[in-house]
Amino acid sequence: MFSVIIPYYKKRKYIERCIDAVLAQTYQDFEIILVDDGSQDGVAQLIEEKYSEKVQLIQQENHGVSAARNNGIAAATHDYIAFLDADDYWSSFYLEKLAQIINQEKDIKIIGAHYTRNKSEVELKNNSLDYFKFENYFKAAIRNTYFTSSSTIIKNIFFHNNPGFNSNLKRGEDIDVWLRAVASGGNAFYINNTLVYYSDEDSEQATSSIGAVENALVGTINEYYKNLMGKSDNPTFSHFVSKYVYFNLYPYYFNKNYHQKAKENLNRNRHYYFFLHLPYYLPLSLGEKIISNKKASHLLRLYMKFFLRKIYL
Repeated sequence: MFSVIIPYYKKRKYIERCIDAVLAQTYQDFEIILVDDGSQDGVAQLIEEKYSEKVQLIQQENHGVSAARNNGIAAATHDYIAFLDADDYWSSFYLEKLAQIINQEKDIKIIGAHYTRNKSEVELKNNSLDYFKFENYFKAAIRNTYFTSSSTIIKNIFFHNNPGFNSNLKRGEDIDVWLRAVASGGNAFYINNTLVYYSDEDSEQATSSIGAVENALVGTINEYYKNLMGKSDNPTFSHFVSKYVYFNLYPYYFNKNYHQKAKENLNRNRHYYFFLHLPYYLPLSLGEKIISNKKASHLLRLYMKFFLRKIYL
């Protein structure tokens, strides 16, 4: 039923924990595909010695996590793709709960599950399944996008009919896939049980630098989704895109290096929300001061959240 895709880059300290958690699943209809993104840290020897019959290893030159996931998807043979990062792990009941929903529901496109950064909160008992179906995902998603790279499965057919992870994106490449999967049709579900440990243990994880605006979903989303917004039969989708831009664009907009390109993307918004647009009327020099000040930047974010959650529902 599940093809488990694990992109790997220099996570030798955590990978056994990750793989062992998959092998310990109470539901055993799965394959594990680990894609080594040019690590050169001995992971191939580990897989050969400890997991040779249990893990399919794909090795590629270092092209990034999106390329690694796409290569794993291309090799997948099961109906559902389950994503898992190499330093994270699942409760032993994770796949069992997903299988329950698949057996109970119809026309499933994507399922997510609640995760935690606290190991003690991962459910170790087989508690009753607690889940819900999104009636209007894009209305909920501006508050919480729900799906993450270690707690989401997508029906494999989606990747047969649509592009996979966008290798040009360095920020938001996973969110892009979740959004397109939901927008493509079918039902989306979310498990409230805490079944995934999402790690922040690795000090060598990507830095908090925002990177170039053209490598971020928020900086390209209006152009990238232009056709999709025209085809979508969900009227809230284009509204979500505009709100997503308003909420996430300001660190680029008030950066002189990215300001012009960010401004162009803001101007492509199909929907105008006065109070969300108001901060973008600020002079660039003042905006730069706001985002460079931790307290002021936090207050701006709270301002945006208030109008998104209380006014522009």
